[in-house]
Amino acid sequence: MTPIRSPRTHPARRISLAAALAFVLIVPTLATSSLTAAAAPSGPEVVSSDPQSTDNLDPALLSEMRRQNDLEPALHAIWDEQLKTPRSGFAGVAYEGEGLSVYWKGDLTPGMRAALARAQNWGAVAVKPAAYSEAELHAAGEKIHKTIRRHRGSEIQSVGYKPDGSGLELTRGPEVVDPRSATDSRSVGRAKTPVAQILKEAGVTVPVTVVDATEPLDLLSSRLDDSPPWNGGGRWESWRGLDKRGVCTTGFGVHANGRSYVLSAGHCATPPDVAYQGTYGSSAFDEMGPIYDDDWRSDLLMINAPGWYLIFDGTTTTSNTKGVRSWGYWAAGQLVCQSGRSSGTVCGIKQVQSQGLEVSCTTPDSDGDCGSVIEGVIRSTQVDGATAARPGDSGGPVFTLDGTGVRAKGIVVGGGGTTLYFQDWADVIRVYGAYPNTNSSTS
Repeated sequence: MTPIRSPRTHPARRISLAAALAFVLIVPTLATSSLTAAAAPSGPEVVSSDPQSTDNLDPALLSEMRRQNDLEPALHAIWDEQLKTPRSGFAGVAYEGEGLSVYWKGDLTPGMRAALARAQNWGAVAVKPAAYSEAELHAAGEKIHKTIRRHRGSEIQSVGYKPDGSGLELTRGPEVVDPRSATDSRSVGRAKTPVAQILKEAGVTVPVTVVDATEPLDLLSSRLDDSPPWNGGGRWESWRGLDKRGVCTTGFGVHANGRSYVLSAGHCATPPDVAYQGTYGSSAFDEMGPIYDDDWRSDLLMINAPGWYLIFDGTTTTSNTKGVRSWGYWAAGQLVCQSGRSSGTVCGIKQVQSQGLEVSCTTPDSDGDCGSVIEGVIRSTQVDGATAARPGDSGGPVFTLDGTGVRAKGIVVGGGGTTLYFQDWADVIRVYGAYPNTNSSTS
C-alpha cells in the first residue's frame, strides 16, 4: 500500500506518480467530501452542482437516509454477533418504524441478548418472532438450487429469503438471452422445468411464495477517465490478449493482506484477464492490472491495482467525488445508492431481501460459464419507479451516506428496471477479508 496520491491536473485526470513525487500530498485524515484528493477543507462543506450527486438529494429522502444512518452502530452490533453463530434462531433484521426489528425463532442466545442491549444504546430495537430461522430457510433454498441443477435449468430466476422468517420467495423468469448462449447445447431447445415440478422434487417444507418477474434480470456487464490510485464508480474493460471480454464499473478501493486492490463484480472478468481503465482506442485508456482473484459463488473479484478511498458521485461524466468513511451490513428497508458508469448515481433504492440468483445458460458470465448460483445477493427496489441500474453498472459501489462521505455497503451484481441486486459487505469480508479504503494510508 502507498500513502501517496497525486493531485489532479484537471477535473478528469491525475498526473503520473513520477511527475508528482516533487510535490506529493500526504493525507492522514479520514475521507471527506472533498472534490479532490487533498486533505479535508477547514471551511464550509463544498456542495456539488452535479444534479445526480448525493449533495442534491430530495430533502425527504436525505432525511430518511440520515435517520437510518444513525442506527448503523446498532446494525453492526447485531450482525457482528450473528456472524459468530450463523445457525442460531436469527431470521433477519429490518428498518421498521423508527428503529430496527430483529426477527428471531425461539429463545435468544446469551450473545445476541448482550448484542441487543448494546444496540439499544443507539436507538429503538425490537425483537419479533419468526417462524423459521435464516439457517432453516437457506437449507430449504439449497434443496431447490440442487434440484434446478439436476434439471440443468428451470423457470426459477432466484430464491429469496424473507427477512421476517416467514418463508421463501421464488422469482419466475423472464431471462435475458446472451448472444454467447445461442449455440450453447446446454440452453438450445430445452424446455424450462416448471416451478411446481422443482418444488415437488425438492420436498421443501417451509412456505413458498412464487412471484412473476416483470423485468428481465441482466448481470449488467457492458466515469470515463481516471488514473491510479483508482476511484470507485469508473469505467473499466477486461481483456484477454486481443479479446475484449466485458465492460463494467470499478467498485471500492479495498485493502487485504497488507495490499490495496480494486473491488468489482466477478462475472466481469476472470484470471488471466487484465483490467484497463477507460475506452479502448481513446487517449484515456490505461492498464490497471491483472485480475487477482474472482469468486463466482459471491460474484466478486479483485483487480491487482491500487484502489483509492474516493468514489465518483454524480452523472456518468462527473469528476465529483465522495470519500468513503466506513462500511456496514445490509438490512431490509434501508435505503442505498449506487454509482455506475452507465447510470451515474442513483438513490432511493430500498433493500428487500437476501437471494440466491440462478445463473442460467442464457445469462452466462464473462467466460460463458453457467448453471451456478450466486449466493447472498441483496434484492432492492427503486422506490420512485426509476431505473435502478443499467448495463455496464456491474461492479459499481453501493453505499449509504455517512456524514460528508459515504458508507460502503456492497457491489452491484445485476438488475433490470426498478430492481437492483448487489453483494453485501459481509461477503466481501468472508471471501477476501477485505475492507474499504477510508483514507490515504489504507489506499
